[in-house]
Amino acid sequence: MRLAAYLAVFGMCCGAFGDAAGAGTLLEWAELPELPPPPGADRQLGLAGPFVGVDGDALIVAGGANFPEPVWETAKAWHDDVYVLLKNTKTDPPSYRWVPGAKLDRPVAYGASVSTRRGVLCIGGNDADCVFADVFLLRWNAETETVDRHPMPSLPAPCTYAGAAAVGDKVYVAGGATGLDLETAEPHFWTIDLADIGAEGFGWRRLPPWPGPPRAFAVVVAQHNGSDDCVYVISGRRVGETGETEFLTDVYEFTPAKCAPDRFDRETGGEDGPWRRRADAPRCVMAGAAIAVGRSHVLVLGGDDGSMFHQADILKNAHPGFPKEALAYHTVTNTWTSGGPMPANHVTTTAVRWGIDSVNDPVIIASGEIRPRVRSPKVWRVRPLQACLF
Repeated sequence: MRLAAYLAVFGMCCGAFGDAAGAGTLLEWAELPELPPPPGADRQLGLAGPFVGVDGDALIVAGGANFPEPVWETAKAWHDDVYVLLKNTKTDPPSYRWVPGAKLDRPVAYGASVSTRRGVLCIGGNDADCVFADVFLLRWNAETETVDRHPMPSLPAPCTYAGAAAVGDKVYVAGGATGLDLETAEPHFWTIDLADIGAEGFGWRRLPPWPGPPRAFAVVVAQHNGSDDCVYVISGRRVGETGETEFLTDVYEFTPAKCAPDRFDRETGGEDGPWRRRADAPRCVMAGAAIAVGRSHVLVLGGDDGSMFHQADILKNAHPGFPKEALAYHTVTNTWTSGGPMPANHVTTTAVRWGIDSVNDPVIIASGEIRPRVRSPKVWRVRPLQACLF
């Protein structure tokens, strides 16, 4: 389709999109069975920073951290539990059951995770004392109903609070911190090609970073821009030169097809380089969950705008949580719009697709943080209702 014709169609869709925003009908939200209690506990508090992904028919949620109740009087707890949600499509409506009991090698949270055709790739993360460079695949064994762990090449450096996305078999990791403090945030940008598993030299490769400040808790997502498959680095936060926390709204687009393997300098912006600056997000969406929808939309289904970041210790349980409005970014027209209201805003978790049709598969938001120190065990299924998103 010629670009002019494409933009004309998108304009008509955006009219419907904007009208629907007022009616609150852009997204259909439904609850799936909550995360089950961990072994020995009578209830599940929910998890921040778990690895979340889909392998085959299984939704996998692993690791994470939370605060035991009363949350404002306890230290953060780190977890190694692995939960698997299975869907039985032979019933109408489909039925679900959790398979608990698996364990990671150690408690870990705030790593990045990506669903791939080889399994759920789990990347980095930290516990109370250390930041890890470990990378591994989690695979669901349907015959034994167990989760298998397969070690992968470690990152070039320890990294936590990063984001990740996949373009085909290539996984990209952006941002994050090398230490537990936000001052250690770096403009990391690494890639690994899972098609090369077993080949000589298989491992992570450094790529030129975006032409902007380093950050942690960025939203990282892959989508087509009308010409190429791209990776988007959106928002995040960092500690600035004055020592103040900065809540970022800038957006950068990376085009793998434009990245020559011998270019590793930071002067990579402009039309000829692999990176270009795109329209800022309407607000900070740090630690948000985002996913590609249709041919050219990115849905941001959560994120902290930073407006009450410094009031958490004052408000405590009176904190209202994070903005309950989704955002939508169109990669071709480089525009943002409202994605309509949300019943909940879960940050520090990963949005994934679960199904067999990559266009119409529902989006899953599993657990996450709903306000400072408070997690939720809820699992949401989200379906876009607007035809222009497909």
